[in-house]
Amino acid sequence: MEKTVSLERCTPESVGISSADILRLMDTFREMGIENHSFMILRHGKVCAEAWAHPMRPEIPHALYSFSKSFAATAIGFAIDEKITVPATGEALSLDTRLKDIFPAEFAAKKKPHPYDDELKIRHMLRMQSGKQMNLLADKAKIDWVMDYINAPFNAKPGTYWNYCNENSFMFCAAIHKLTGLTVNEFLTPRLYEPLGISEPLWERNQEGIEAGGWGMYLTTEEMAKFMQCYMDGGKFMGEQVIPAWWVAEAGKKQVDNSIEIQPDNKAGYGYHFWLNKIGGFRADGMFSQHGLALPEYDAVIITTSGCPIEQKDMDAICSVFPAAFSDGALPEDEEKYALLQERCRTYALEKLSAMPRRPEEEKRINKKVYRIHKKPVGNISGFPASMLAMPITFMSTVKTGNIDKLRFVFKENELRMNWVEQGGKIRECVPIGLDGEYRYGKLNMGPVPFTTAGIGCWNEDGTLSISLRPLEAVSARTMRITFDEEKITVKMGESPAVSTIAEFLVAAFEVMVSSKFLVKSAEQAFKVVPKVLDPTLHGKF
Repeated sequence: MEKTVSLERCTPESVGISSADILRLMDTFREMGIENHSFMILRHGKVCAEAWAHPMRPEIPHALYSFSKSFAATAIGFAIDEKITVPATGEALSLDTRLKDIFPAEFAAKKKPHPYDDELKIRHMLRMQSGKQMNLLADKAKIDWVMDYINAPFNAKPGTYWNYCNENSFMFCAAIHKLTGLTVNEFLTPRLYEPLGISEPLWERNQEGIEAGGWGMYLTTEEMAKFMQCYMDGGKFMGEQVIPAWWVAEAGKKQVDNSIEIQPDNKAGYGYHFWLNKIGGFRADGMFSQHGLALPEYDAVIITTSGCPIEQKDMDAICSVFPAAFSDGALPEDEEKYALLQERCRTYALEKLSAMPRRPEEEKRINKKVYRIHKKPVGNISGFPASMLAMPITFMSTVKTGNIDKLRFVFKENELRMNWVEQGGKIRECVPIGLDGEYRYGKLNMGPVPFTTAGIGCWNEDGTLSISLRPLEAVSARTMRITFDEEKITVKMGESPAVSTIAEFLVAAFEVMVSSKFLVKSAEQAFKVVPKVLDPTLHGKF
């Protein structure tokens, strides 16, 4: 039976933080143009401030991206602590266990054995010092993930060079499955999820059902907070030792220098799948600013979920308020500021389309018509055919979508139902879109998880129809500006956050993850055309 555990709530002032400082954090997110989806501030184990930007909801899990890595590493920590036997050696799993001894048959089948195969250890992978150079553009839906990692070339001797590699984390999940016969979710349920009151999370998997490890996990903001609070408290949660204390101490301290990184908060050091913060403490960290900061010096945890590609901006916003906002003791209650904070949190919202006058004649003319959409060859060649899901969802996902074949609009009172078909009829979806300035919620079964959608639209003065479709579990929204001309349709695709901003981030990340200057230059050139490919203008006719 699932255990329900809720974190205790309190006023900010009671734990030494002023309501005014939290209001300042909210203002800073807005002023810096950060699309914050939610935040939660904890001190002394209590939640003193929390907000979800409408239409986001507290009960809906959010994509974590690389925040997932900290869970994959935690599973390895449990396995080492429990001295799970490695059959090939008869010895207990440890930080110095060679990967080759966990996967002896797979290494025996390797295309080209390498001397470094004998030196690659769990410790190296936890520190992101495996030396593995993965093909970042490999189609995960078509490859054997374990053999792809084993066959990947080395760009350095294990343990000598810091090189961020997503697949290190996947191999931990594969190792748990190999040694125990359990998926990582199954393995973590009695050890971590149940004690923390976390529902078994959605986690993307490969063809064999093994969790992606380095990405693909979905949790609510409070579940993220419970995980980080447990780490902040040395592995204890509500007085119970959940995660082994020795593991927490090692995972959250500097294990390796990573000063080759570009951003200030990414070069303070790296632990066992946790980053160190320049302001102290450590964090779990996911792309698009999914942050979980543990600050033991201040007995505080800070959680953010966002759609901000430049993660340093999110960290800068947090650090502009904290840790300076932490007082040693309780502050006098400020009823006026606290009431203002409560109201701001209640009305916290993302920017949305405004209601505009309806166009009944236009709606009548296009109502229930089916528009066939012409395919975009460049998108197909590049591997990114136009989809109703935005690029941040499809890029990291093993479930590929794309090629919008048909569109249909059914207008009703204050809303429309948008129907479309992708992948030659394999995907058929219908979602509601509010036309009165309010979102309509729906369900979307395409992509890696069953999404909850929030859709809103409006007619523009120039006669075009704008639509924003946001899968709430994801970091981004698909936007469309549609022109109806006689029997033809033109759809200008877009997304929020903008693809151009995402491309800049990916270039910087690629430079750190890839040692080849030629590949980096090639990536720079490729990413220059990314916006045109991923946000194409589609054409179709009735």
